[in-house]
Amino acid sequence: MAQIVLIHGIGQQGSTVEEQEAEWLPSLVKGVLASGHPNAAAVAARVAASTDRNCPSLARMAFYGDLYLPTDTQGDEVSASPAAEALAEAFAAALLAHAAVSGDPRLAAEAANALRQADPGRDGVQGLGARARGAAAVLDGNAWLTTRIFGALQKAKQDLVQVTRYLTENDLRAAVQARVTALLDDDTQLVIGHSLGTVVAWEACQVLGRPLPILVTLGSPLGLDNVVYPRLRPQPPTWPPLVRRWVNVAHPDDVVAVEPDLGRLFPSPNGLTIESHTPRSKHEHHAAAGYLGEQATGRAVADALSG
Repeated sequence: MAQIVLIHGIGQQGSTVEEQEAEWLPSLVKGVLASGHPNAAAVAARVAASTDRNCPSLARMAFYGDLYLPTDTQGDEVSASPAAEALAEAFAAALLAHAAVSGDPRLAAEAANALRQADPGRDGVQGLGARARGAAAVLDGNAWLTTRIFGALQKAKQDLVQVTRYLTENDLRAAVQARVTALLDDDTQLVIGHSLGTVVAWEACQVLGRPLPILVTLGSPLGLDNVVYPRLRPQPPTWPPLVRRWVNVAHPDDVVAVEPDLGRLFPSPNGLTIESHTPRSKHEHHAAAGYLGEQATGRAVADALSG
């Protein structure tokens, strides 16, 4: 179906597969051209040509944003179970707690203040974590902070619930996975996931029917130990058995990528090592476009298409 399968993250319920490909592919071209790979120019031209959906497909988006839309409306509100709502609150608190110890002074100060607002009975940052109350509401009320955390101005509670619904609703999880597996076939050389899309990608790679040369995870919450990691399937989490190479890119100030070095959490029985990259470019820390334009991402693409 496609040599490159792309998997987006949260907050795309109002988008379409065509819009997502139109946003991702030009950034991916930039990454390939920045990679320094000897075949960069030729690979970049092939990726750029893939924006024309009338051409044979090279890269295709596994789009699932519409699965979060209610079945009786075209609005973008989502409903969630009490369990998903509570988990989203814990997720928001965990992100704030991680941001509060960031090396970015303003981000750390804003996040610490947000935690105090969420749980005014506690002083300081230590010990707050998932015990903070109203963390998602505080995030929604701080446009600067939500933009720094998510890489875009998001409806924090609504979009965090998308993560927790995926982790708690079996039917939704299966429907999202079906969108990915429909694109995976013998031609697929590379899977790239961003944000929640890295969780989707990792789980899809657990049940591959054939070897996958390269998996790329960008801005991944896979290592978030109190929300995501213990709810991955299957347990305990390991290296996907048929993935030959895993490249993980995590901006040092991306608080969603709470664990930039995933190697200790996803051991390989074959001694394989996750290639961890922490670029210091100045793109919005969690934005997909910035990650796609990174040298490490582009080199993985060029490697996959030059084999």
